[in-house]
Parts: sequence; C-alpha cells; structure tokens
Amino acid sequence: DMEHNARRNNEIIRLSENLEKMRLALKDDTERRAKLIMGISHDLRTPVAVIKGYTEAMADGMYSGPGEMEKALGTIAAKSEQLETMINTLISFVKLNQAEWQHQLKRQPLAPLIEDFARDAVTTGGLYKRTVETDVSIPDSLEVPYDTQLVQRALGNLFSNALRYTSEGDTISISARQDAGAVTIDIRDTGVGIDQKDIAQIFDMFYRGTSSRREVGMGVGLSVVKTIVDIHGWDIHVQSQKGMGSTFTITIPSGKH
Repeated sequence: DMEHNARRNNEIIRLSENLEKMRLALKDDTERRAKLIMGISHDLRTPVAVIKGYTEAMADGMYSGPGEMEKALGTIAAKSEQLETMINTLISFVKLNQAEWQHQLKRQPLAPLIEDFARDAVTTGGLYKRTVETDVSIPDSLEVPYDTQLVQRALGNLFSNALRYTSEGDTISISARQDAGAVTIDIRDTGVGIDQKDIAQIFDMFYRGTSSRREVGMGVGLSVVKTIVDIHGWDIHVQSQKGMGSTFTITIPSGKH
C-alpha cells in the first residue's frame, strides 16, 4: 500500500512538473508572439512613411517630368505591395500559434531563396554606396522546411541592420555554405561593430546599443529575426568587435550531406 501511495505521489509530481513545463512554454510563446506582432507593426511605419512622402511631394508638384512621375508612382506601388505582404504576415501570425507555424513550414529548396536575397542585396547596396559581396554555394537539391515570407523577412532585417551600421564605402558580405549536416548563412559587415556588453541583449525587443541612442528600432528588427529563427528551430548568433564590424550567423540543420 505504501508502495502504491509512493507511486501515486510520483505520478502527481511528474504531472505537476509537466504542467509547469507546459505553462512556461505557453508563457514563452505568448511573449514571443506579442513581441513579433509589435515588431511587425512597428515595421509597417516605414513603407507608410515612404508612400506618404511621395504622395505629398506629388501633391506639391515636385515631380514635373513624366519620367519622374512614373518613378514616384512605381515606388508608391512597390511600397503598397510591401505593406500588403507585411499585413498578411501579421494577420496569419496572429491567427496561428508557434506549433501551427511549424506545421505550416514547407519543405522546399533553400538555394533559390538565399540567391534571390543576395541578388537584391547587391542592388540595394549599390544605392547606398556599399560594396556587397555574395558567395552562395548551397546545392540546388538541398531542401529544408521553412516559410518563405518569414525567412525573407529575417534576412531582410539582418541586411537592413548591416546597412544602418555601415557607412559609404563599407563592405557587407553575404555567404551561405553547407557542411557537416548544417547550412550556415553569414551576414558580415565592416561597420561600427557592437559593444561587448550589448551583445548579450542584442536580440531583445527595443534594446538598442549604447552607440546608437538616436537610432530607432534596431532592437525590434533583431528580435523579429530571433523569433523567426526560433520558429524554424534554427540558431542565430553574433560575433562583433567595436569599430571592426559584425557577423550574424544563422545555422540551419540540414540533415545528412
């Protein structure tokens, strides 16, 4: 009988431990969702500001030639589309929890996504007078489960971050390679770097490094990146030295060679 009671007690202890684990996981998930929702909402301001700026300029008659007008309208259209995509991501994220997101991840080739990102980065880099070097060597046959929109967003945020903390003439390098059952994506820059004491908190919501008090929203962008990487079960870490630039590394388990 004592044995029976002891067994029951053990079961109760185990049950309460499991419930506590579930509670913490849910709490973590809820906080993460709230952070990502805030992050995406915050990022919606950027395209809105651009659209507003261009429409006001057009209303003030600042674009006279047909070529200028066409270019302005093209930008407004592109930003509106970006806004729509972001709102769709937000809506689907609000509707789904993390476990459901993981079911939604589609097994598909990884190379095209990274190659597209690298190509766009070269174009954007040119506009900002940064040198962008790319080296993507992932086999076309390699497939991993991911959500295209979310991963594009994570990579886009890392690249925007690199742009923000570099100056004209700096270099941003994007490389992706497969080795020992994992794919590694590196986004390296020759910018201002990160203070050692800031590195631990770099992915926290609204956290901004000491050198960038006037900068807006770096913490938001990076916490969104972290959330997306977590959803996929991937890893991210950063190596940096003040004045020497930073390297953000995403590690994606890819099974066997």
